[in-house]
Amino acid sequence: MNWFKDIPVLKWDDLDGKTLLIRIEESEGAKIIAGYDPVDGKMYVLAEKLSFNRS
Repeated sequence: MNWFKDIPVLKWDDLDGKTLLIRIEESEGAKIIAGYDPVDGKMYVLAEKLSFNRS
């Protein structure tokens, strides 16, 4: 199954000139850094890290 097939790919040029509100969320095994553009209401996932303990 391709989990990400419907998620658009971010192009860095899309962010040129934008001022984003940055938020970092972290919980068990996941960290997501997102930017929100209050002008157009879009959310951009800038980075993510998933690490699950397989003990």
